[in-house]
Formats: sequence, structure tokens, C-alpha cells
Amino acid sequence: MRLARFLVWPAGLTLAGVLFLTPAGGTLRPSDAPAAGATSATAHGKPMRIMSLMLCNDLLLLMLVPPERIASITYLAHDAVAALMPGADRGVAVNYGTAEDVLLQRPDLILAGTYSAAMARKLAQRAGARVVEVPATNSFEDIRRVVRQVGAAVGEPERADILLAGMDAKLARLSAERAPHPLRVVAWSGGGSVPGRGTLTDAIISAAGGENIAAKLPDTRYGSFGLEELLAARPDAILQGETRWTGPSLRDSQTAHPLIERYWRGRVVGYPDAAYTCGLPQSADAALALRAVFRALPAEQAAW
Repeated sequence: MRLARFLVWPAGLTLAGVLFLTPAGGTLRPSDAPAAGATSATAHGKPMRIMSLMLCNDLLLLMLVPPERIASITYLAHDAVAALMPGADRGVAVNYGTAEDVLLQRPDLILAGTYSAAMARKLAQRAGARVVEVPATNSFEDIRRVVRQVGAAVGEPERADILLAGMDAKLARLSAERAPHPLRVVAWSGGGSVPGRGTLTDAIISAAGGENIAAKLPDTRYGSFGLEELLAARPDAILQGETRWTGPSLRDSQTAHPLIERYWRGRVVGYPDAAYTCGLPQSADAALALRAVFRALPAEQAAW
């Protein structure tokens, strides 16, 4: 049985301007999009058939360019898009990262991750596509760097700057309204590790005004943290990731442990994993939503 919890699926994650839609719901064609019947692979030097081979790149790509300039995103994208920006992937083709996908979809730009870059370059040689390796993000500074990198690669640096300006304005608001006594929290979903110092989850918790107790663990980034350690640490609240594209697991049974129900009833916060693992401008919205949940948590905790 799943534990009742707060859900942090902030409406603010569907940002105005993220979806390239007209008021009537049709697709907006920017002035720099190719004219009907055009055969050129690029318009004004911009790639017009962009392929993403990594989930986090999928989400950023959907924010930066209209659907008609996207050759495909990964098959993993739909659930994350549904959680963070519903409808943004409507009509966009998917890929499974295979050579056949590259040859059939004929991209002119491939956005790869650190671990898929070598494979992507081999595939790109056959298609004559350029490959951009996009690193992982573990901080808001990393987000600024990656959004500008991808914005430049897809020919939309101004749009990247607009998205980042919105993110920074929200972070400034959070910083100006910090609580005097931060809540002690941990992102624990029943597994053997928790995100600690130097992770994006830690950055979001800190921006929201919380104290990530896993940041004090001696392990770098992801430390060991079982149920016993959780009980010993006694955090004010537990954050639990929701991954919509996986089914129930033995880990889920730990998240619904009777002791969690006893000591953290009403203080378990569910959040979409993609918002905390993919560095996006909306990571600031995730921090805003978490701040609101912190303020709504019950004042009294169960007696130990």
C-alpha cells in the first residue's frame, strides 16, 4: 500500500512559452522555419532535423525549438514530459538510439550524453550529422552552462537566455525569502543510496530553504542510506521520487514501511524524478514548489 504524501508536481513547471502552440492549439511556425517545400537541411544556419539520444536532452530540446525542427527524442521521454510539460512531445517521433533510427531519420544534429557520445559519433558518420556532447548537470551553474551550450547548438541562444533569466529570477526570489530555520530533509526512496553533496537534488533542496542531511555523509554525491540510517537521522521530512516509467519494486515496499507511516505521516513529499535529475530551467520551479510544501507541512511531528 502506497503511503499518502504531498505531491510536488508544480503547475509552474509548464512554463508559458515552453510549448510552441498558437492560442487555437496549432503549431506556431517561427519566421526562421523552412518554407513549404524547402529541401535545405538548415535555415539561416540552424539545424532543422535535431535528434536527441538522452532523456534530459529531450526535455531541453522541446523547450528550445518547435516540433517541426525535431527529428526525434528518446522513447523514454513521454512520461517525463507528461510530468513536467504535458503535451510538448505531441507529434514528435521517438528513437531507440539505434543505427537504423539514425539512418531513417537523417538528423543534421545529434544531442548525445556523456556516455552515449562515442556511439553517437559512429552513428553520425553514416548520416553526416554533427554531434554535440551534453554533460550532466549537478548545480544551477551547470544548468546555465548546458542550456547555453544546447541553445547555441540548435541556433536558439536568445531563447536559452530567456529561459535562464526566468530561472534566475525565481532563484533570487527564493534567496530573498529564506526561512530562518531550514527543515532537515532527505531524498530517500527506499534504495541503498541518497543524493548528497554535489548533486542537483541537493541544489534544489538548498534553494528551497531545506537542509539535505545526506550532504553531510562522507561518501561523495551518492551515499549509503538504509532504513536504519533514516530512523537514526530523524529528518523533518522525506522526499520520495516518483518515476512514472517504472513499475512497483522491492524498493517501493520499503518506502511504505510501517515505521515511515508512524513517524512521518503527512511529512512524505513525492516529486517527479526528472525534475531533480535533469538540469532544466524548471529546476527553479521545482525549488519553488518544494518551498511551498515545506511551509504546508504539519507543525507537529510524531513522538519518538
